[in-house]
Amino acid sequence: MDVILSKEKVDIQECDVLVTGFFKDIRPLKGSSGWIDWRLNGMLSKFLVEKKLIGDWKEAILIPSQGRVTPRMILLIGLGEVREYSYLRLRDLSPHLLETLKKLDASSVCFSLPYEENTSVDCGKLAEVLIEGITDCLDIRGYSFDPTWIENLRLYFAEGRDHFYELLLGVQTAKSILEERIPIRIFTPSEDTADTNSGMRT
Repeated sequence: MDVILSKEKVDIQECDVLVTGFFKDIRPLKGSSGWIDWRLNGMLSKFLVEKKLIGDWKEAILIPSQGRVTPRMILLIGLGEVREYSYLRLRDLSPHLLETLKKLDASSVCFSLPYEENTSVDCGKLAEVLIEGITDCLDIRGYSFDPTWIENLRLYFAEGRDHFYELLLGVQTAKSILEERIPIRIFTPSEDTADTNSGMRT
């Protein structure tokens, strides 16, 4: 599994799918979902007004990006009420997310779920929990997850410069915990080291 960290925003990540989430009881949209809504000229807000989106737990809608952002598709996930949002809940969400991504035949995914404001979740631990949850799916019965597909996934995390090192710590922690279960390579912008790999470093 490759994990690519960026200091840029989610809308310019070169991946198949951007996964972001929103709460049932937080309006207007904030964080990445608010930013994507702005890039899509308020399309998501319109869906909310028209009750096409509610924000119920695991509610999902797939939206073609139509070139307005770099990822080809946007997967918007309902996260229920903000008071219920936690690391344990995120861990429980992983099989559902992975099953959806497998159906989309996605091989590269950028995750940008809510953190900090109005939540007890920070972005570094969030990245760690998502990676651990995805790896747990290798051992879950009842799902037809292809281990090779999971091992070949490319996961992107991009929350800007202010959160870069927090994300890096979370991803490094996940790699350390999971090193005997799945190989994880971490790629970061090459400016952070002399060793480069296509503009990135491992």
